[in-house]
Amino acid sequence: MKIRKIYLLMSVLWLTGCSDFLEESSQDEVRPAMISDLEQILLGDGYHDNHNFFYMTEIFTDNVKSVEPLVYVQDEYERNKWRYLWDSKMFDDDGGGYYNGCWEIPYKGILGCNLVLDYLDDMKGEDLVRESLRGEALVLRSWYYFHLINFFGVAYNQGNPETDLGVPLKLDATVTGQFFTRNTVKEVYARIEQDLLRGNKLLSTNRYDRNFFRIDHLAAKAILSRVYLYMEDWDKALAYADSVLMVKSNLLDLNDGGRVYNTSSTPDEIIWVREYSEGFSISFQPRLSPPFILSENLIDIYTDNVDFRKSLFLYYNSTITRGYPGISKGSSDYGKMQGIRTAELYLNRAESYVRKYLAGGQDEFRLKALADLNKLRKYRLNKSKYAEVDLTDGQELLDFCLTERRRELCGETSHRWCDVRRLGVMVTHLLYDSSIEYEQNMEYYALPIPKVITEQNPSLVQNQ
Repeated sequence: MKIRKIYLLMSVLWLTGCSDFLEESSQDEVRPAMISDLEQILLGDGYHDNHNFFYMTEIFTDNVKSVEPLVYVQDEYERNKWRYLWDSKMFDDDGGGYYNGCWEIPYKGILGCNLVLDYLDDMKGEDLVRESLRGEALVLRSWYYFHLINFFGVAYNQGNPETDLGVPLKLDATVTGQFFTRNTVKEVYARIEQDLLRGNKLLSTNRYDRNFFRIDHLAAKAILSRVYLYMEDWDKALAYADSVLMVKSNLLDLNDGGRVYNTSSTPDEIIWVREYSEGFSISFQPRLSPPFILSENLIDIYTDNVDFRKSLFLYYNSTITRGYPGISKGSSDYGKMQGIRTAELYLNRAESYVRKYLAGGQDEFRLKALADLNKLRKYRLNKSKYAEVDLTDGQELLDFCLTERRRELCGETSHRWCDVRRLGVMVTHLLYDSSIEYEQNMEYYALPIPKVITEQNPSLVQNQ
């Protein structure tokens, strides 16, 4: 077997439908010998360290505002204003310019996972490792599809998932000349759920040592909780949150300082973490403010001198008068770490309890929601000024829970983007030099597929 042929295959952007990249017959020659060979492919090409799309969606949300660009970041302003205004040409050469993070990169990650899944059964090695790696690849593939469907499909709880268009499902690494069509939102979610459930079972029953830079059974359960939350299956969302928190319930106490994504000294609440490279760009020489920074709409939901998240999650640049440019939750100065934390599971469970309280009126669910919210806040607020909340009105409690979710999860793995869509939030954006307010009802909003992708694959129906 020549392992380089695996990497040749990895370079193929198979979803374009162009068959001349690689002859299909060469598939028979791609034969790694050991499970460890496939593990390296998953680590190198499945996880994609150098390409990360988690931060890309912030600019579409109410977490961001436009400010006058300094001359040094004028190009960045011209490129990103198309996204800020939700323009249909945001990813096209005659608009904001092609960006590969929302479509191409996730599908390349899926291709890496498919390669592993295709060849695992032919590999020599320990069965426990084989099945654990199978579970890891299934969950990681689901993670990519979960983001893709929330980029390009209408939110599951909005519209009609049985007919709304999602993204194409490609479940093997075979290269053909086929033009792939878009599966429905329901079909994609069903596949995500199926693979997560199987992956969770495999990872739970075939355990071997992994660090938190790789997906394990807790990460699989945490993703299931998020998926079911978006599907409004409250019982399953809280059940999978429970299953994580019963094993790992730690929260970092911000009274002691530190970062929630500190991977070196205080990984108290990290379940899974990866580096990211796309965010509110800041030039390091000199340190300049970017043209799109955090909005007062976000900043003002934190209580001054009480909520440590305001000073530890959000950061100033060197010119304080320009406000907060970004979000920092990692161990480096610019927080280039994202993933899944126990804090999200408390919030998933709390929201599920509140929804059940609103539906049935059982006070036990209200009390359980408050217990989760108060526990999280105890680790986030100044202890000398901390006071528990006790809300009896269901709608007030839900509003408080969703605001707490925004405070805690801003800037991470597209949480706010997904939340404004599933909650049907109306987002208003105003360019710094314009008097025209641009509004977008996120309830049915989905990103446009880049034109370079639809030109290469004419079977893909564009979002309107």
